Order: sequence, then C-alpha cells, then structure tokens
Amino acid sequence: MKSQHFFHSLLLPAFIMLLLLTPYTGQSEELRAASGILELEFMKKAEGIRLQALRDLDYDRNLLAENGKALFELILYDSDDEELRICSEKGWNHTACTAQDGEVLLQWKGHATAGLEDFLVEVLASARPADNAWQWHIRTEGTLKETRLEDVSFPQITLNSSLSDGGILYPDGPGALIQYHWLNDTQKWQRYGGGWGSMQFMAAFSKWSAEEHQSGFYFAMHDPKGSEKEIVFQSKAEEKTATFFFEHAIPDTTKTNNYELPGKAVWRLFRGDWFDAALYYKNWAKDTVLWWPKLSDEGREDTPLWMRELCVWAQTGGSPEEVVERVKAFAEFLDVPVGFHWYNWHEIPFDNDYPHYFPAKEGFEEAVRELQEAQVHVMPYINARLWDTRDCEDQDCSFTTVALPAVTKNEDGSPVTEKYRSKEKDGSEVALGVMCPSTELWQDKVNEIVSRLHQQCGTKGVYLDQVAAATPVLCMDESHGHPLAGGSWWNEGYWAMLDRIRAEMPAGHMITTECNGETFVNRFDAYLSWHWQTDGQLPVFPAIYGGTIQCFGRAFGGGETRDLALRMKTGQQLVFGEQIGWINPDLALAEENRAFFKQAVQLRWLLRRYFYAGEMLRPPVLEGTMPRVRADWQWHGEHWVNTDALLTGAWSIPKEKKTALIFANVSDETITLKLVIRRPGDNTQDTPLMRTILQDKNTATRSDQVTPGQTLELTLEAQTACAWEFQEDIVYSPH
Repeated sequence: MKSQHFFHSLLLPAFIMLLLLTPYTGQSEELRAASGILELEFMKKAEGIRLQALRDLDYDRNLLAENGKALFELILYDSDDEELRICSEKGWNHTACTAQDGEVLLQWKGHATAGLEDFLVEVLASARPADNAWQWHIRTEGTLKETRLEDVSFPQITLNSSLSDGGILYPDGPGALIQYHWLNDTQKWQRYGGGWGSMQFMAAFSKWSAEEHQSGFYFAMHDPKGSEKEIVFQSKAEEKTATFFFEHAIPDTTKTNNYELPGKAVWRLFRGDWFDAALYYKNWAKDTVLWWPKLSDEGREDTPLWMRELCVWAQTGGSPEEVVERVKAFAEFLDVPVGFHWYNWHEIPFDNDYPHYFPAKEGFEEAVRELQEAQVHVMPYINARLWDTRDCEDQDCSFTTVALPAVTKNEDGSPVTEKYRSKEKDGSEVALGVMCPSTELWQDKVNEIVSRLHQQCGTKGVYLDQVAAATPVLCMDESHGHPLAGGSWWNEGYWAMLDRIRAEMPAGHMITTECNGETFVNRFDAYLSWHWQTDGQLPVFPAIYGGTIQCFGRAFGGGETRDLALRMKTGQQLVFGEQIGWINPDLALAEENRAFFKQAVQLRWLLRRYFYAGEMLRPPVLEGTMPRVRADWQWHGEHWVNTDALLTGAWSIPKEKKTALIFANVSDETITLKLVIRRPGDNTQDTPLMRTILQDKNTATRSDQVTPGQTLELTLEAQTACAWEFQEDIVYSPH
C-alpha cells in the first residue's frame, strides 16, 4: 500500500516547513517543521531517522535531551521466541522524509533483522498550529514470517531540564505531580485502564518564574476507544532528563505484523499548569470518547437523584446483627442520607468461592429494608472479574466444568489466575481465575447476580469490584472471538455487560465499581476512589470528569497520626468534590473526629448540586504563608503524605452562573490567608459582589457584599470548613 492511500493531507497555512539538504555524506537530510511555536527538527539518514530537536520558538530553546529515546521502538519475537528490539534510528534499508500541507510523513522500509525484509513503518505528524501542537500516527505493514511484531512503543520523547524541572504530572489515581524525579532515577509504568493509570495523558512543567511564568508539555493519547497501552515516565537524576512513551500491544499479535495506532498521539506546548493540561484533555474527551455520558442541566439523569445527591458513605461488613445499628447511628448523627457499602453479607468467605454469593447471611433482606427505611442506601459487594478455581471450599465444583472456557488465557493456553492472600480450608492460597468480559457466560453470570440483589434483595445499588481498577488482561483464547492480546475489546466486552445490566435494572437503582479507570464513566454511577492516597496528588480527574460521575471514598487507617490523616483525607474529598467517607462508622463517630467529619459532610450536602450539575474550576491559591501538614496515611503500610493545612476548591454551575469557593482547615491552628476576587473580563467592578458564607446545616448562612478587586481576608479556625457562594461568575487568585 502506498503512503498516500493511508494518509490524508490537511491544509494548514500556518504550518511552517524548511527542508535543508546538508552536504552529501551518506544522504543525510535535515527537516524542520513548526506548528505554531513548537518546532520539530529531524535528521534523516539511509539507516534511520532521528528527532534531533524540539524547539520552543518563543524562547528559542531546544526542549529535547541529548541521547534520548528514539521516536519509536518495536518489540518483536523471532522463531525461537527470543525478544528483538528495533528503533527508528538504525538498521533500515531505506528511509524517506517529506513535508507538505501541514504534515510530515516519515517512512522506514526493510530492516536488517531476519524476516523483516519487506517491513514498512510510516509515521505521520500533523500540525495543529492554533494549539501549538502536533498529532502523531503510526502504522506498520509486513508479511508475517519468522519474526512477529508484539508491541509498538510510540511516540517516545526525552526532555531536558528546561521543561521538566517544575514537576511531572502522571495519571495515578486522580493525578499526581511528581517533584522528586531528580533525587533518584524514577519510573512510573502502569497499564492504562485501571486506577493507577486512569487517564491517557502526562505532562511536564518548567519551574514557575516571574519572567516566564510556567510552561508545560502535554503528552497524550487521544484514543476514543481507550485501547490497551502502557503509560510510561522515566527520569534520569544525574542527566536531569524526563522520558515519556506509550507502549501498545498489537491486536492479533500471533497472526499479523500489520498495526495502526488507535486514535492520535498528541504533543502540545502551552503556558500554564496541570489544570490547563486537564482542560485540554477534557475538551477533547467530551466530544470524542465513547464513555462520555449524556448530560442535562441536572447532570447524569440516568443516575438516580438520591445517588447524585449522596454525600457520605459508611463501610463495614458482617451479619445484620453486626452492622445495622452501627450504620443507623452513623446516619442519625450526620443527619443526611448515607450510603452503606456492605461487605461479607454472604456466607462464603471474602475472596473465596466466587461467584457463589448466595445464600446471603440470615436476615439480610430484612436488614436491607430496615436500613433503607432509615435513609441508608445499601450497596453490597460482589466481584465482577474473578471465579475461584476451587469454588466449593477446597473443591473444584464448577470452575473446570463451567467457568474454564470463559477464563482469560495465557499464550500457552493456561488460565490467568490471581491471588489475594485469602486461604482455602487446607491453608493453601486461593487462586482466582480472571474471567474474560467478552464471553457470554461471564456477562450472563454478573447480570444474574446484580439482578438478584436489586430485585429480590431490594438493595439500591450493587458494587462490582475491580472493573475500573484492574487493567485489561491480554487474553490469547481465540474461542472468545476477540482480537488476541491488544486492542479495545476488553472495554467493549465490559461495555456490553454493563449496558445490559443498566437496561434491566429497576428505576432508582445504581451500580458502582472500584477505582477510576476512565473508560467506564458512562456505565457506572460512581467510582470508589479509595486509592487516592498519593503524596502530591491533584484533582485532575475531577477537573475533567466532575459532574459526569460521582467519586466516593478513601481508605482510612490507623497509626499515631490517624486523626490528622482522617481530616486531611476528608478535607481533600470535600474540595475534590467526592462523596465523603467510605469509613468505619465507629471511626467517624469517635470523639476526636466527629465534629470535623460531620461539618464536612453537611457542608457538602449544602453544596451538593455543584457536584452533579456543575463542574470543577481551578482551585484558588491563597496569598500569605501557607502552613503544611504531614501524616501517615497508612496505605499498604506506612505512607507519609504532605498537604497544605488549608485545602481549597472551586466549583461552578455554569448555566446558572453560580460559583462556590470551598475551604477546609485540617490543622490544629487557626489560619488567616488572603485572596482577591473580581468579575471576569471587562465586566463592571464598581458593583459589589454578593457573597453567602456556608458552614453546615445547623449554622445559619451569612450574606455580605465584597468589593471586586479588593484583597479579602479568610480566617478559618482549626478543624473547620466553609464555603463562599456567589450568584455570578467570578475570577480569583491565581487568575
């Protein structure tokens, strides 16, 4: 296939291209092409093509590190199943590099590696000058002989310190800013689709300065189906470099050497911070991805109103006698409707004998009715991914005879299994088979369990564990009918399952899952954000998906700093827009925690519509000396986290021109800081702004007037929270 049959030109008059032919020494050529202020410079030689410069034209500086990653790397296996790696820079028989009409086309043909004599790689870079961005695409083509293609690592880039000394944004949980990357060599490598690789983008930032402010480099995959990929950041401390790449497992790896990148990779140079990167991703996602939900003025109308309004969760487990009165006391104290995530409601042990959840413990259905009459919305736990290989205590009753054909398989045909420290009767570890979501058997089984809980047991919700937490398995079972290994089929299998569940579940009911892998946003009503425990985390996910799905829950541990950690997590949940808690009722009601926890929950109740009918704004940055707090968050052992002592957030309902600024002092000291608020743009600054101050259900709201542009003082007592509400659009520090 000739390249012009695959690539289509885009007429972009702002695209700038220079083709410089150096003196003839091995037919090397230099090509420069700019998209707005972001310029690429390639060096083409007969054996390869190298990206040798990436320039910020505003400041005339090269952003690329010396001796960094090649533009692509291909991972192949020969007839002896030995791994081979080839890159864009050497070993090729022929290369070509052309540019016209806003596009750069790069070609590599024939490689010295055996079996790749007719192999072709084409890369297209398309300019987006209005965004100072380049969009990238890659395809491969070749006859499958003794060497097969398994993974494509593309695009790859290594930045120098000029655009990475201010931190690295990685999509860990809600998003985390890594600022320790030059203390030691660092690597973050996660498969996309789970809670620790939740979105398809990263970013690097320069340090803020008064002269240049802050610049950012946006590195993303704009893949509307969310295909399997690895999201990788690596740093070298001594060289002060930052490397980014995506590694893609190709579909049908044992059958073809042909591959096309799903969607586009994007590089963008911008002036701004993490919030600007998040908005750019959001603006692409909301118009393109297959998981963006339909929204009205009231948010997700396919989510019951009670679930959209819910503000707090209890989490515990056991028999009705062990949980009912404790959870009712929790709800009575907080004086708002609550959710209850009920673990171990079934007779089988936890993480054992799945998926045989019935019979339930005696009195379960009656307890559900009693709790829901007390404004406690019950959501029992099930796992939507695993089947125990010995599913009748320590005997294999139905795994081999029923489940095995639908279990994901390794390349040798063996079932993929996982262990989670649970034990069989004989003391051996429980091995659980990972079910393939594309199979009818597994779709039917999960739907059957959910339907029984909703319709027979009467629970308002069901929690389907692991769906947005665990990443896709590269299943190699041809009988399942999906492409082998890579692609978007894992998502599509779960989408089919969840669409059926949603279509059949009674009105007023809902489903949730673990963590926040983004590809299921429109199929679930809420995500359990219990793993948002990272030092340096930022509300990137809420900035993108706020109002499209509810997030709830943090893991609350013990230790000497337990109470401070609880306030830090609760305050962060409040400003991030999460439903608060997912907490043992006894911990929330403890004397040292109850006042702050209750106020945060009730303040969220007063603001609840912002979090389902609104969207997140840039969090305010307060003027003055901000104290810091540090506590052990007890995540898989000791885990120290630092945050500001006074946490801030901002949310709006744009169609109603309403804005709320939220503040939570999680420390033991009164804090006084300042900020400036004004009307946006050239709107009149003479008329005062009306401000309403909110605290909780039992404290009367206070209203006053503030002068636009005037420095306002915020004094917040220890362990308290408040919100300032404005009935119009505003701008504020750091705008």
